[in-house]
Amino acid sequence: MLHFYTTEVPPLAFTDKDGSITGYCVEVVRALLRRTGDRGEIVSLPWARAYQTGLSEPNTVLICPKRTEERERLFQWVGPLYSTSTEFFARTQDRVRIDSLEEARRVNSVLIPRDFYPVPNLQRAGFQNLYLTASPQASVRMLLGGRAPVMVLDRLMLPDLLKQEGVPTDAIERVFALSPDTGYLTFSRDLPAAVVRRWQSALDDMQRTGTLGHLKRRWLGGEPPR
Repeated sequence: MLHFYTTEVPPLAFTDKDGSITGYCVEVVRALLRRTGDRGEIVSLPWARAYQTGLSEPNTVLICPKRTEERERLFQWVGPLYSTSTEFFARTQDRVRIDSLEEARRVNSVLIPRDFYPVPNLQRAGFQNLYLTASPQASVRMLLGGRAPVMVLDRLMLPDLLKQEGVPTDAIERVFALSPDTGYLTFSRDLPAAVVRRWQSALDDMQRTGTLGHLKRRWLGGEPPR
């Protein structure tokens, strides 16, 4: 039995109004379970707890974390499932312009979810202006409310978050790109390499047959802010 852990990051993974865990990455996992014949359960937890569980418990799989240099040796990787980017965003009406990291460091305040992976990297890069928020939704609400001039977030998350706030996607615009990102499944180090290869092969088959592309169009078809 494989134990899958995710967190609330629509449209990649979220709990719907009926209490079911769904989203693009979750549906990819369900399709892969059918293809591999493996058994698994999917649980949604706060990200810090999910991540620690993935590091410390056997037979665990984290659903769609970003692949980073710091995480590379901690897990076995299957993917990629999607590509995205981490970016600085501002309210369109404020006409904010940022052309470099140095300019971003001089901004009065930068909203960023406290569990978002770039936080340590930005702090090491000299960002003393980070305002750590409780969640991506909190960052969006504070930005829209004028509490800070910019925020850092995954571009794929913006359409759903703005929809929840009842505002159009053009209310927020990208002002600086921080980094390209890819989302993967991470398998705990105790799992046999044969299991990881089986899952990678099944994912590759989904890519070849167009199944993965169909799921991407269904779940990730919204246009993020430009």
